[in-house]
Amino acid sequence: MPDDTGGNDRHDPVPVSLPDYELRFHTLAKSCSYGLFQVSTGNDCHVLYANRMLAAMLGYDSARAITGLEARGIFINPADFDTLYLDIVQDGIITGREVRFRQKDGSEIWVSLQAWQLTYPGGMVIEGFVQDITEQRVLEAEMQYHASELNRYALALANANKKLNLLSSITRHDLLNKLTILQGQLELMKMESTDPAILSYLSSQEKTIQALTLHVQFTRDYQDLGIDSPRWSDVNEIIRTSVASLSLLGIDVVIDTGTLWVYADPMLEKVFYNLVENSLRHAGALKKIRFHTSLSEGVARIIYEDDGCGVPAEFKEDIFNRKHFTHTGFGLYLSREILAITGLTIAETGTPGNGARFEIAVPGDRFSLGNPPG
Repeated sequence: MPDDTGGNDRHDPVPVSLPDYELRFHTLAKSCSYGLFQVSTGNDCHVLYANRMLAAMLGYDSARAITGLEARGIFINPADFDTLYLDIVQDGIITGREVRFRQKDGSEIWVSLQAWQLTYPGGMVIEGFVQDITEQRVLEAEMQYHASELNRYALALANANKKLNLLSSITRHDLLNKLTILQGQLELMKMESTDPAILSYLSSQEKTIQALTLHVQFTRDYQDLGIDSPRWSDVNEIIRTSVASLSLLGIDVVIDTGTLWVYADPMLEKVFYNLVENSLRHAGALKKIRFHTSLSEGVARIIYEDDGCGVPAEFKEDIFNRKHFTHTGFGLYLSREILAITGLTIAETGTPGNGARFEIAVPGDRFSLGNPPG
């Protein structure tokens, strides 16, 4: 029996002195869903008793067919029996040992064994039970195979993405160089012409070049989306970093986000940058921008506001769909995609004419007040 006194792990053979032990054992053997057995000790180690469940497990019609078999021969690898036998003799008990048994037709099954020594008046036997875990083993093998295949596909995909990104970077670099050349040539042509019609055509072409440049720059940002795993970020720190590169001279910048951390894509910084850059581009004469937070019904909200002209009601959704009424809208489109990676959402909730207001909703398992989990 197990030693519950906190001493060594030695399990001494169980002494049997009660005459009804065998009755209880055989009653259990008949009703148990596991295979039960008794095996003799010494040099021969034959099966003394087996229940019907063990017989069925091994492909026999009755338990009598197993009685008398050499226990060692039931093991696919006889060395497994030798190891188990020595461990039982030394420790008194074994639990959860997984080995392969040979069925009557020669096929194999995986089983989990628990066995112990038992002392009878006439000598020592090994007693225990067996659970068929073949299906579990097959499932584990299939899972390992599929996990290996997924890893292989992931590696192949990563290599393909790396090559595509390299090709995209080279192509983007060349395109931007060509567009810069075209822009310079248009500037020279504008300086050499005074014809209003020609200047109008040149101005139209210049706008087209600027739009193409923005398209190319957008592909640079979008290709990095989702490349790195999400992580916990300090919202206050990310906002301060994101706006540091923008020209905010004369604008009152308020960042009041407390100790909020969010679980998001590493490109979260780009989201806050795009919000402020959007205000600088579209809001008119700005005097103040503000980041703050709110918490209600288990959802944290990061709120960004400016004191500009606001967003007309009919365009509140279009600004996220690359349909901005005065520009391309790439920045806000990209921002929504970045947030969506970890289940965050963004919406414009301001009052037209009273400034823009963007709310980023963060689900309960995606934010922390103070140090992040882990």
